[in-house]
This record gives sequence, structure tokens and C-alpha cells, in this order.
Amino acid sequence: MKLAPAFVTLVALVSGAFACPGEEGHDHSHEIRKREFPSTQLPVPTRPLQWGDLNIIHTTDSHGWLLGHQKTSFPEPNYSGDLGDFSSFVAHMKQIALEKDVDLLLVDSGDLHDGTGLSDGFPPGGVDAHESNKFMLDLPYDVMAIGNHELYIYANTLDMFQNFAPKLNGRYLSSNVNITVADKDGNPVSVPVGERFVKFKTRKGRKVTSVGVLYDFTDNDHNTTVQPVADMVKEQWFLDAIQEEPDFFLLVGHMPVQRDNWPLVFNAVRAVHPTTPILILGGHTHIRDCIQFDGRSMSLESGRYMETVGWMSVDLDEKDSTKNLTFSRRYLDPNRVSFEWHTQQSNFTFDTTEGRSITQGLEQLFQNFDLGFLYGTAPHDFTLSR
Repeated sequence: MKLAPAFVTLVALVSGAFACPGEEGHDHSHEIRKREFPSTQLPVPTRPLQWGDLNIIHTTDSHGWLLGHQKTSFPEPNYSGDLGDFSSFVAHMKQIALEKDVDLLLVDSGDLHDGTGLSDGFPPGGVDAHESNKFMLDLPYDVMAIGNHELYIYANTLDMFQNFAPKLNGRYLSSNVNITVADKDGNPVSVPVGERFVKFKTRKGRKVTSVGVLYDFTDNDHNTTVQPVADMVKEQWFLDAIQEEPDFFLLVGHMPVQRDNWPLVFNAVRAVHPTTPILILGGHTHIRDCIQFDGRSMSLESGRYMETVGWMSVDLDEKDSTKNLTFSRRYLDPNRVSFEWHTQQSNFTFDTTEGRSITQGLEQLFQNFDLGFLYGTAPHDFTLSR
């Protein structure tokens, strides 16, 4: 079976110890060519994921990092999985969820723009991330929320409004973010980029109410607006949206889970529903973070640049219970070794047809944008933090 190639060879390190940059004998291969799997030797995960009644795979702040991190020096190989690999991982996890007869949701908290040549390397006349975002739409996201990098340039926001959000069928959320466009009569009108909120049922029939909130961002382009979170939670549409009790609230947004305005949203929900489970998926600060506001909620933030895939699970209990819920959270390094281990697949069974197609499409986009042009090579790493 021929396996899907990625576009840079990850050269295996041959000694038991890794030399530091600048040490004698330290060398890197900077040759740019196709690689075949398996890649650099990586350790397997130390323990399986803890599944619950409800499980969530979470991404945020991907910023165009869709072909994996390709440097051979660590820790980059830990994050070498591309979006096609991630797609295959999600497909296998969906199958495991079916076998376990539990719910599994896929959620993203924004910032798809501004990062790599795949999103930003478009030729003149193009729009940032218009092409790369097509591959994000190939994944079965249940809910996605807008980020601040979707708002720096009006053309990008308009592209999300016209071409991206409609394909999410009401699941692209911009609760406090509007764009000004012309109505059918040519008059300017301010409308949400996506939807204010969404209510839906999981595969197991659980009722969900979800909003998608952006922090109090002020550097947005003309003809886009960001309403302060403190004002949003007073809006009648918000109060109406949370009035009916679901089985759980799914609060998604591009906002740090600590030291920001999630408590405003959380407390507004708690004022109406003191014990309903609340799951918060945040972003923006590019870190792995987790906090609980009470014993029946959890807030998760899952890094940046597709260096992290977040995992949250919870065992739900009966309605009106006041007991603490049992949550689990994990941060996965996105690489094939990790993905294959968690899905109990081999290198020969892991790739799905959709996953291979995404990888090949991204590699073609890499070629179309001429991203392989070599300007120069730095002979050593200069790493500030790892």
C-alpha cells in the first residue's frame, strides 16, 4: 500500500542523546524534499485517553499550520502531523465513539488566518486563507467560532461571511461580532458574520446550546464590529437563547480561559441554570490551559499552530444533580505515532481516503504558491523557548 507523502523529509536522529545547538558535531539536514512515513522516531503516548459520556476534540489558533511542523530538531517532530493526518484521526475516533456508544464533538475556537504561506502566500488578487480554509471545511466540525485574526482585514471577514460560514450550516458562531454589508436594496446593514448561537442535538440525543464569543478586541477593520462581552450578555437574544435548559451548554470562543471575560458569560448562564453542565473551549493566548469555575464545569484552551489537539471528556449525571461532575482533559501532540496509538491503527491502516485527499490537496497548494522556494539556510537552531 502506498502511503500519503508529506513534503519535507524528517531525518531520523541516530544517537541516543541529542546535541544542543552550537555543540561540536551538531548538524541538521536542511534539504527540502518529499518524505515518506514513518518519520522521525517518536515515543508512544504513556496512557490512553479517558472517555466519558460526552467527549470533545478541540483545536484553536491554527493560523495556517496545516502541513505539520517539519524541522528535524526537537520538539518539532512532535507536531509533524498534518491536517490530513488529523482528519484520519478524527474519523477513527468517531468510529471508536460509535463502538463505545458515546458522544464525540469536534470544536474549533478561531484564528484560521495569518501564519504560514498556506494561508498567507496567495498570489496578488487573492484573499488570505481563502484556499487553505477549504481544507478546514473538509473536517466534520460541530461548532467553530470566529477569532480576532478573521477581522484585521475586511476582505478576510467578508470571505468568511460569504464563503466559509454558510458551509457550516449554522454552526459558525460570532455571537458578538458583526460585519457591515449591503442588503438587497444596496443599503449598508450590520449582521453577524456567522450565527449568534446554535441549538442542536448530539448523536445520542443530548440537547446543546452553544455560543461563540470573541474577547473585547478593538483592532478590527472598518465595517466590522466587536461588541464588548459585558454588553453581549445583556442582549435579549442572549437571554432568550439561554432560557431553555439544555443537557449542557457548550461555550466556544476566542478568549483566554483565565484572566478574561469568560466569567461574565459563565455567570450569566449560572444565574438562570445553577447546575446545568457547562463546557468552555477557549483560545487566543496560544497556551495549554485549563480551569474550573465550579464542580459542574470545565474550561479548556488547546495551544496554537496545530501543536496541540485538546481532549475533554465528562460523565454526565441526572438533571438537577448538584454533585461534582467527573471531567478529564488531555493535550495531544499531533503526530502520526500519537494519532495511530490512540486509535489503535498501524501505519498501513491509519490513513483514510479523506485524510489522504486533504494532504495531497495541501501539498498541491504548497506547489501552487511556490512555497518550496529556498531563500537561504540557517545552519543552527536559535530557540528561545520550547
